[in-house]
Amino acid sequence: MTENSTIDTDFDWLANVYTSHSAINHPSELHGLLIGALSGGVRATSEEWLMQVVDHMGVEALDDTKQTRVREDLIAFYQGVDQSIAQDSSALVLLLPDDDYPLTERVEALSIWVRGFLEGLALSTQGALAQVDENLQEILKDLIAISQIDTRVDANEAGEKELFEVSEYVRVGVLNLYAEFNQPEIGDDSDATNNSPTLH
Repeated sequence: MTENSTIDTDFDWLANVYTSHSAINHPSELHGLLIGALSGGVRATSEEWLMQVVDHMGVEALDDTKQTRVREDLIAFYQGVDQSIAQDSSALVLLLPDDDYPLTERVEALSIWVRGFLEGLALSTQGALAQVDENLQEILKDLIAISQIDTRVDANEAGEKELFEVSEYVRVGVLNLYAEFNQPEIGDDSDATNNSPTLH
């Protein structure tokens, strides 16, 4: 990655990592899993994160000969996403292919991202989703429907508009869920950081 790349929105960089390792899953799903876990209030150690990436790609190990500094860059990617959403959650950007990709691929990536998010959120909240209020329950139902969306769409202006609107709905819904499980701690900020749950 270059110094000027936006680490938490660089789909092509992560896609290249996945392609070079012949990964079995989609890079957008990994970002969804990550945002889902963070939204549920769970932070991973660097080793836990790298293990999750390897597992998601379906490979035995990361290979620096295929992607230089891949471990360091993936850790920086995680830290960048975590820090950016913690500092300004409203700036969240879904890691999806840009407009250069065919519309059908972008719609598919969105549905895959949402599937990853729902899985990461469910795992990190450990049953607490059943207790959220009616508005959040409605958002969850909508996200489930979006995760199963028909990716066969017409590549026209109407299709582009619909994808934008659905993507924005997903983003706002995710922010609402993030706020639910990441309430600011009262007291010293360092204590809040030290008491954050981690993956095991």
